[in-house]
Amino acid sequence: MSRRRAERSVLPTRDQWWDAAFLVVGSATALLGLGSTYPGWSFLVVGMAGLLLAMVIAHLTHVSRLPGVAAVAGAIVAFFLLGPVLCLRAEGYVLPGPGAWSALTDQVVFGWKDLLTTLPPIDGRGPLLVLPFVLGLSTGLLGTLGARVQAGPAWLRVVLPVFAPLLLLAAVILLGLRQPHHLMLSGGLTAAAALGWLILRSHRTQTQVRGGAGRLSRLAAGGAILALAAGAASPVATWATGGDDKGRVVLRTYVEPPFDVGQYPSPLAGFRTYVKYPSNPPKSNVYDRELLTVQGMPAGRRLRFAVLDNYDGVVWGASNQALPGVDNDTYQRVGPSLDNDTDGEEIEAKVVLGEAYKGVWLPLAGNLQDIDFETQADLHSQEFRYNLEAAGGVMPTGLRPGDAYTFTSVIPADDVTEKEQPSAVLSSAGMDQPWLVEAADKLSDPAAPPMQRVFQIANKLHSQGKYSDGVAGREVIYTPGHYVERLGRGFLNATQIVGNAEQYSAAMALLANSVGVPARVVLGAVVPEGGQVKGADVTAWVELRVADGSWRTLSTETYMSRQKPADEQTKKKQQQSGVVIPPPAQVPPPSTMGEQTDTEITPRVIKQAEKKKAIATMPSWLRAILLYAGGPLLGIALLLAMIVGLKVLRRRRRRTAGATSSRIVSGWRELTDHARDLGVAVPTRGVTRSEQAALLPSGGASALARRTDLVVFAPTAPDSDAVTAYWAEVAAERRALSEGASRLRRWRAVVDPRTLFRR
Repeated sequence: MSRRRAERSVLPTRDQWWDAAFLVVGSATALLGLGSTYPGWSFLVVGMAGLLLAMVIAHLTHVSRLPGVAAVAGAIVAFFLLGPVLCLRAEGYVLPGPGAWSALTDQVVFGWKDLLTTLPPIDGRGPLLVLPFVLGLSTGLLGTLGARVQAGPAWLRVVLPVFAPLLLLAAVILLGLRQPHHLMLSGGLTAAAALGWLILRSHRTQTQVRGGAGRLSRLAAGGAILALAAGAASPVATWATGGDDKGRVVLRTYVEPPFDVGQYPSPLAGFRTYVKYPSNPPKSNVYDRELLTVQGMPAGRRLRFAVLDNYDGVVWGASNQALPGVDNDTYQRVGPSLDNDTDGEEIEAKVVLGEAYKGVWLPLAGNLQDIDFETQADLHSQEFRYNLEAAGGVMPTGLRPGDAYTFTSVIPADDVTEKEQPSAVLSSAGMDQPWLVEAADKLSDPAAPPMQRVFQIANKLHSQGKYSDGVAGREVIYTPGHYVERLGRGFLNATQIVGNAEQYSAAMALLANSVGVPARVVLGAVVPEGGQVKGADVTAWVELRVADGSWRTLSTETYMSRQKPADEQTKKKQQQSGVVIPPPAQVPPPSTMGEQTDTEITPRVIKQAEKKKAIATMPSWLRAILLYAGGPLLGIALLLAMIVGLKVLRRRRRRTAGATSSRIVSGWRELTDHARDLGVAVPTRGVTRSEQAALLPSGGASALARRTDLVVFAPTAPDSDAVTAYWAEVAAERRALSEGASRLRRWRAVVDPRTLFRR
């Protein structure tokens, strides 16, 4: 004889309501830890929406007696149906479809990498909202299903659901920053909620003891203890860790950014592109051509093109982690704004690139606060990389004439004097060149402090050196480049120091590093009156890192002379060398700004940009309808899809799960449930199967009822073939019932949820 299953109400019990409340509180406080990564509150809204949605799905699955995999399937369906409107609205997706599903899948696979390689705060409305949505869905499923587990040891049933918010907190910490956000809320309250939940669930498993304090009093006392413990946790933890977060483990520290800025040629090696030729300049020369126009930036300010912080013996180039132990010294994606606090003058400037500007290096000034691309906005905003330490930006997809953008920056104090203390974090650039130590000792007092030696070297270079671009007359003997041979025997150790901003800046930065002052070379321009920057305005200068971690400018005028070499000296060098025009540099100068080919453009980002462009061509009235009606329509579609899916899973489980006799009894239930869906009033309690069959408008129902009773009271269980034959007859009867109903009634029967819940 089959056993009746325990009846379950669709409404949660009191204990289930308490479990849900603790899960919501613990998860919400854990998600607050992402506040330093996402601006605003969109991430919390989306994450909590995913949490509540998963909790409802898991609860409905439980009361329908479906396996846990059904809840997982429902959550996946909900993800693809509601994900577009919740997470991809800024991308133009408001309804599910192949494009939206492709974007969601892309974020699930690559979003974690994009998040960890993007400088926070990231775009709080963009596709990276998929991540908190997934975290919320996962936590809701684990917490609700874990709370409904009835098998296993009592202690395991108590702690199992509590792991969900704790795992969420661990994930938030790993995906977050080294500096915690909302420490008391995210850590203290999550721990307090988890501890209170453990106490409550443990109390349920214990025998109730009468007498003593009332339940309300015990709850109040327990809450006070939890609040006291949570309040004491923060100062105790601060004392135990020494008051810093150096031991905080975050994935951002260990994940190597996928972007390698060192792949691009050094623009300093092509410095002669900007110098003036007396006649017949090469086609690549841009001395008299417009590079860009800048508005809103005062004349005399410096506009950085490229920040070069690594020297390999051939060229000064850009790199990641040029300074050991500095976390923000990498080129990473950025959101619409940056957490780049600094003191100084704030400026808002607009840059429009001219016909002569090409390449990957993005002209910027000061410490960037936010940037808005006006051309190819989707592509450029996703591909732009910025280095907080270098204060330099690069566009891997390349820049073209006509590209325009607006940025806000803070120009910090930029003066440096001999009294400044240098930073203790020393760059390794040029440290493998022992001849630099000898050159530095010759140009400065070895016993002087490092910063004083830098200014002594600068004064000697300025007073003893001469200036030449090496493009006119006999001056062609002064070759381009800044490789070791050119800076050694051809510059610092030559009879006469001669060069232009390329050689002077490259040598000055190497000499500063050799005496203990971190230095780097910057290629850029000094903004002229009117804001039109030409090749003639481009120069190079040196920046020094001082004790507070800021970089200060050592202008080219400090160490570079403008006096021309004497004709006698030039003629004498020609006679000594025996040649008029020396061999070219070891490495031919690359193109002006490291121009990129189309094959190097990120295919994934371009594909996404093309999809969003296609959506943008949609009529405005249609986009408005989809935007405002899409959410409710998706909610209805999700609910209907869940009902259909649950019915399909229930029918399959009835047909395949349990003993053969139980499967036949379940077949009769399937038939009566289908009749109820079609509007037939079939009672489920207090009547026999024969009485139920008499109410069904089909000819074979009575025979099926008798066969079911025979199986239930038979001494032996039927075989599998009998079950298969029985279910085939049930399917035929279901079709007969459907054919006797109207088309509208049949459609309503598909989505009628009442038979999913036993009364």
